[in-house]
Amino acid sequence: MDPKVIDISGRPHPVAPPVPDFWFAQVDHRLGRIEAMVGRLERAIWTVVCASAGLLILEIVKVLSEGRL
Repeated sequence: MDPKVIDISGRPHPVAPPVPDFWFAQVDHRLGRIEAMVGRLERAIWTVVCASAGLLILEIVKVLSEGRL
């Protein structure tokens, strides 16, 4: 509503919040969910990488302990 519009008592009408505020709240919410999903994916990838590295180290230790290279 235009801030120049006043009621009979002389007080200005309260200005309604702009529509983009609701849109930005929706975008922020969705971006937060996407960030959480990316965080979970990152943890899963690190888990696979660390497990693979651990298995590789165990295989190297097994080969070196048998005495043949």
